[in-house]
Amino acid sequence: MFRNGSATTFNTSKRGFFTSTILRGKPGCALVPPVHHLVKIDKSKLSPRFPGLKYDKDDIRSPAYHPKNTHQDRVQEHYLNTLQSDMMLMNYSHEAKTEKGLKKRTWDVSKSPYHVNRPLRRPQGPEGQRPDVHPIIWNNIPSIDNVILNCYVAESRDNELLAVSALLQLQQITGCKPSIIYSKSNVPNWKIRSGRQMGAKIKLTGLPMHQFLSTLSEIVLPRIRKYRGIKLSSGDSLGNISLGLTAADVKFFPEIDANQDLWPKTFGFHITINTTAETDDRARTLISGFQLPFDLEPSKKEA
Repeated sequence: MFRNGSATTFNTSKRGFFTSTILRGKPGCALVPPVHHLVKIDKSKLSPRFPGLKYDKDDIRSPAYHPKNTHQDRVQEHYLNTLQSDMMLMNYSHEAKTEKGLKKRTWDVSKSPYHVNRPLRRPQGPEGQRPDVHPIIWNNIPSIDNVILNCYVAESRDNELLAVSALLQLQQITGCKPSIIYSKSNVPNWKIRSGRQMGAKIKLTGLPMHQFLSTLSEIVLPRIRKYRGIKLSSGDSLGNISLGLTAADVKFFPEIDANQDLWPKTFGFHITINTTAETDDRARTLISGFQLPFDLEPSKKEA
């Protein structure tokens, strides 16, 4: 912008940080964001006094280095070397097609123009909305994603120390740190207050998950008397299987059995095995490959 006496002219050949308000002679806002704010600078690496900070975290010379894969994961090797090919062989079909699941229905716009902005309707029949079931090929072979342990202690409404004991029990069994479960609402009839510690839960992945599954299938479940296996009705129709252990069954874990004097009271917990399978039948086939038995005989209620 050049100002000569009373005349005012604008130089529009160069790019400026202004809007169309230049015609009125008013200041505008910048349209181009500054680039220097997008560059992240680690000031700790600029100083030459600490050369160790310049190494990557994967470098063993770095102070932030954490060793990984220090133990042989035989359960993962069993899945990669045996179960993956078996699941592919048992479920692959040349003529398999994607099975469309129940979806929400649209409205018929031809009957009324007011149907255009209406939300979609629920599927017909008693069942709810379902995802599509894709055929198993080389890139979607089912696998175990994670295992969740949930230990809810109803007696902790009177004594919060029992919730701490449940947390330490899960930590002793899995070797990982669980998180505390807090009550979300007030229920005076059940003597439950909001924000009170009611148990513990933990999500296992990787090597700790495989170690827990091997301990469960090789040591704990075979020692339970009259155990017939996981019920067929334990799935959620989305490829996730659940089972439960009582307080007496928890004592069969070697971490608890070796120190029974330190655990005078144990707590049962629920186990949820989340898989990438799209149906319960595929999830049962996968989990049975990890030596977890299923009760194939229907119960009296199901019959």
